[in-house]
Amino acid sequence: MDGSSHRSDADRELSEPRASATNGPEPESRTPAGPASATPPPARSWRSLWQRMIATRWSRLAWAAGALVVVGSAIALTVVLSTTPRPDETLHVTAAEPDDLVRGLVAREASRAHIAESTLRSYGSFLGLEIWSGTDGFGSPCILSVNRANDTLSDLRCAPHPAELFIDIASFGDDYDGLPGEGLIRFIHRGDTVDAYVHLMPGTD
Repeated sequence: MDGSSHRSDADRELSEPRASATNGPEPESRTPAGPASATPPPARSWRSLWQRMIATRWSRLAWAAGALVVVGSAIALTVVLSTTPRPDETLHVTAAEPDDLVRGLVAREASRAHIAESTLRSYGSFLGLEIWSGTDGFGSPCILSVNRANDTLSDLRCAPHPAELFIDIASFGDDYDGLPGEGLIRFIHRGDTVDAYVHLMPGTD
């Protein structure tokens, strides 16, 4: 009776380690990990890039110089835009054809320029002056002003590209009295447009 109980106890003690060794501990449940992100979060990525860009003294100086150039360019552009006078009027090409007066004035008073009638284009009128353009015998653009108040060719000028092409019509010496005071009008040819600038002498307007 005692012997059998001792054997069963011993057998139990031997069988438990054997079972543990056979079965072993249950493996931990593992969830397949998703693929690691190839790129860092945006904030960290930009911060890391900025740190690399200013890592050396020379890179910091280059960035500072670039910033100064951008700021300086913006200031210069603002000054130019604020100091360049705007035209008092911008004239555009019209569909008007030259009449007998314009053709006659060009033929008589601008004969040396050899402006072909087919090249004449009208820009309308400003303060009593008709503005026309054409092309001379050398292929250069020309600008001319017709004063219908006295049937005269106020001025004519031709200039090859890229020279600035303009004429000045003054209230003195050009038989023109269309200004509200003493001064002149400058007409600048821009191709399909002509800008008109009125310049009056101080105290005469």
